Amino acid sequence: MSTAPMNTDLAGRRALITGAARGMGRAHALALAARGAQLALADLDVAELADTAGEITAAGGTAVPFTADITDRDQAEKLVAGAVAALGGIDILVHNAGLIHSMTGLADTDDADFARLLAVNVWAPLHLTRAALPELRRSANARVVFVNSQWGQVPDGHSYGYMVSKAAQLGLMKTLAQEFAGERILVNAVAPGAVATRMVPDGNYEAELAAVPIGRIAQPSEIADVVAFLAADTGAFITGQTIPVNGGALVVGI
Repeated sequence: MSTAPMNTDLAGRRALITGAARGMGRAHALALAARGAQLALADLDVAELADTAGEITAAGGTAVPFTADITDRDQAEKLVAGAVAALGGIDILVHNAGLIHSMTGLADTDDADFARLLAVNVWAPLHLTRAALPELRRSANARVVFVNSQWGQVPDGHSYGYMVSKAAQLGLMKTLAQEFAGERILVNAVAPGAVATRMVPDGNYEAELAAVPIGRIAQPSEIADVVAFLAADTGAFITGQTIPVNGGALVVGI
């Protein structure tokens, strides 16, 4: 996939993207780089993160990789400091990092798994946004974008940790949007349905496909295009909103 600028609507803007090594995170990185953004990319997978960053830099973009466990507050704060040092500031924060959900009902929900999902989906973005707040306040184009899930909007009767944490993440998004709207720090969420990543394992593919009214699963680039829309001037009058990108799944129910 080419990362040569298709336009320059993000030229000069600096973005920190979590979970950027593969899947949707990689797609977000490529999409923002293609629009001229300079990137700090974070993930725990060193090899795949290096591949993503390398593809962007080989095409003439800027992508600085960072290895960090963002569920650890100290590491999250050091990540933000490192991104600021590398890029000179942060204009865009994309909370993309996530975990594969466990398909369990209440009786089989593991406490440690539940806590881990809350740590990734709620605590980590809280710590990262708080650490990045001084830079966002200095930016003329501050954006915070959460990559959520249709299951954050409508639960599907299993995977309590995933669904509860994604719903809580939307609550965090709205609270941040309300507090900082007056400072023109715009905070929104994208809520994908089924996307062709490892989050849809082979064993679940047919069931996921059957729940999409338009009859196919999304490509990561289709989610990334909406993230880029919110990050650019096209999203300059939008805050506190959740944009579903799910092939119509919530129109007919899931």
